[in-house]
Amino acid sequence: MANIYPFKGWRYNSKLINDFTKVIVPPYDVISPSEQNAYYKKSPHNYIRINLNRSAGEDRYFDAANTLVLWKNEGILVEEEKEALYILSQSFENEGKRIDRVGCICSLELTELGISVLPHEQTNEKHLQDRYKLMETTNANPGQIFMCYQDDDLVLEGIYETLPHAPVIDCELDEIRYTLFVVTDADSISKFKTCISTKDVVIADGHHRYKTALRYYQNNPDISGAENVMVTLVNSNNPGMNVLPTHRLIKDVKIGIDEIMTSLQTHFDVEWFSGPEKVIKIVEDENNGKGQMGIYHRESNTGLLLNFHSWKELINVFNDQCQAAQELDTNILHSFVMKDVFGVDTSHQQDLKKISYMRGNKPTINLLKEERHFDVACFVRPPSLDEIFTIAKAGETMPQKSTFFFPKVYSGLVTRCFGNEK
Repeated sequence: MANIYPFKGWRYNSKLINDFTKVIVPPYDVISPSEQNAYYKKSPHNYIRINLNRSAGEDRYFDAANTLVLWKNEGILVEEEKEALYILSQSFENEGKRIDRVGCICSLELTELGISVLPHEQTNEKHLQDRYKLMETTNANPGQIFMCYQDDDLVLEGIYETLPHAPVIDCELDEIRYTLFVVTDADSISKFKTCISTKDVVIADGHHRYKTALRYYQNNPDISGAENVMVTLVNSNNPGMNVLPTHRLIKDVKIGIDEIMTSLQTHFDVEWFSGPEKVIKIVEDENNGKGQMGIYHRESNTGLLLNFHSWKELINVFNDQCQAAQELDTNILHSFVMKDVFGVDTSHQQDLKKISYMRGNKPTINLLKEERHFDVACFVRPPSLDEIFTIAKAGETMPQKSTFFFPKVYSGLVTRCFGNEK
């Protein structure tokens, strides 16, 4: 089971930084080049300079490390006086209701994946190498690894409700209010440690960061503190745990709508609509059943609603996977639509260049209107939290970009350093 610990985090000095909205940033892997430049302009102390430095080539890692050292020396970042857990509240609107999602930022003991820490998505070696070089040069965990666990007793939520002091961060970023509390009292720390010690934890967001930290520790077992990694733990029973859809966009599609419809009918019942709006609305209706997805063919302005009917074939295609993974809408989409109809095999690196992803907390139709470089859009429902835990506990993974947990945990709230960090 998972072992967690308090740690002395490095935080922005509130005496020098009085507007946290100018320095805190989203996770590195959701930041576009234009957004990166915008964050650079916000403040000379924006955390983008550490988590996603824009210097050329290998220099970006060394410049990030030098920036971290400089900010420590100048007092821009200050170290916590005592070891602490950090309780983070993210408050946001969801369907007209205000929801608080409560998480705990802590240090987690690294273990091989599949023991107490369970993955749910596949990873890409390219991203692993990038995060490894950043960790190697900084001796730090700059970004958060977002993990979830199952706790019917709501232990963390109970600690949060009884916090006696004001937060050290209180700001609104991208329509989400962030409040961060420093927890140093032994009873609260012990209570949450005991709670997590009986749990498995599932990586929600940050598979590459976890694998990076584990690889780094395995390569550097003598570096003090490398055996742990900074994570944010959120209870899956918290009402703020949202999994949003991640839709696929495909370019370089050479076949017309008639051929597409004919090919789809092998495994799907197909219903035709003009435009994408109706298809999106039906697919994103949570009350509809499994195996329902949609596509939009841009050239013909055609939306197709697909209902899968070849359930008996799943055992042949995914014979090494559990039933929950076999019936996963993303797996059905990848195999019977993207591969069989459009010739895009997500297991091939070359084919991945034809795919981009569309996700966010804005309406899907609005996101689609912002896209320019695609021929076909594929709409698919996200897996439920129960499906994610079932698949993870079975020791299996979903295709990359199967989930989009909202809200993201931003970088710059706390930095965990280790080894010769000072």
